[in-house]
Amino acid sequence: MVRKTTPRTRDKRTLALHGGPKAKARPYTTGKKHSLAEHRAIRKIFVRGEIAMTRGPEVMELRRRFAKLYGAEYCVTASSGTAAIHTAMGALGIGRGDEVITTPFTDMGTLIAILAQNAVPVFADVDPANYLTPPEAIEAKITPRTRAILVVHLVGNPCDMPAIMKIARQRKLPVVEDVAQSYLCKLGGRLCGTFADIGCFSLNETKHIGAGDGGMLITNDAKLAERADLFADKCYDRTGKGIQPFFAPYNYRLNNLVAAVCIEQLKRVRRVTATRHRHGNRLSAALAKLPGMIPLKVLPGGYCTYYYYSFHVDEARAGTSAQSYVEALQSEGVPVGHAGRRGSVLHWPIFRDKTLNPHACAWACPLYKGRVNYHLARYPGVQAAEQGSCVMPISEHWTSRDMAETIAAFRKVSRHFARK
Repeated sequence: MVRKTTPRTRDKRTLALHGGPKAKARPYTTGKKHSLAEHRAIRKIFVRGEIAMTRGPEVMELRRRFAKLYGAEYCVTASSGTAAIHTAMGALGIGRGDEVITTPFTDMGTLIAILAQNAVPVFADVDPANYLTPPEAIEAKITPRTRAILVVHLVGNPCDMPAIMKIARQRKLPVVEDVAQSYLCKLGGRLCGTFADIGCFSLNETKHIGAGDGGMLITNDAKLAERADLFADKCYDRTGKGIQPFFAPYNYRLNNLVAAVCIEQLKRVRRVTATRHRHGNRLSAALAKLPGMIPLKVLPGGYCTYYYYSFHVDEARAGTSAQSYVEALQSEGVPVGHAGRRGSVLHWPIFRDKTLNPHACAWACPLYKGRVNYHLARYPGVQAAEQGSCVMPISEHWTSRDMAETIAAFRKVSRHFARK
């Protein structure tokens, strides 16, 4: 009599995709982002009976605490991370006909900040091993029209800020750091967000810490801080200096309710980032030993806080396509996705057809005397980065067992394709 084969009786080496047992059979450990401590913080505002329109006690306390966390002289709050970056552009006086160098691997929020000022984003190519803009790629894009550099620290991974700042200072260009995905990431022991003239942060609910939405920027420059405060608050002076509106600002104020939640969230940011750092490094160490697996590259002296985890599949060495590898991992219970070849903004219609931008003049501005070419062929680093690119979430709630089972799944899948 032939015994019927079931997943339970199959060899543990058999992929779950082919009927074998899952390497990650248990659900991942989860947890809540918010707590009753935040509810109590908000309740105090209602007991007080007033939600201040601007510069309320919670907003000012958040500014003080966040500046202290980063060792900055000034912190200005905003309604979102996008608003914080836009405020930075406004504080620097970026406007029509100006070019701002940034990365083609970013969120729309980064680009809104440039386009809303009628300025032109100029994309520097990336290092395919970590999607970050290296200093030499930024330097190659500098023209007489360049007015600022907007550096984006992706997925918790620090860019080479000392080298970038050296180039910027030689060219007398201001630098803004977008740290939305990278709370407490460091390079050489120094926190990202403190290298540049301005550092910008997001409190979007998906970030390391969140409050639904919100944003902050930090600086050590008193004039930039004052200009940012005015830009984010209708150019109304709240300090008694008698300043009257003298430029076209925005209304990006953060309200007290959000600020109260943010203050409580700040109490957990060190634990969140430290745990993600530990999980990400453990995963990278394991993947480095597997054929065809290329873990996320972190610069020497870098401290990555892993907003999510990114890696590459070298299809020739892995023995399979990135898509097949991802499908096998998914069947094992690991939430991996194949980013494919459409990870950068260069694929977006707004940059493929520049006539689709009726709300900002940008490259169509009569004051702009340059020409930009966003064709993918001009960005070999982007093309290489998109080849075999994969992503997966990473959480501070995951346990050591979750990580061990995740790594076991990677090993199982790699060995399967190696045997093939």
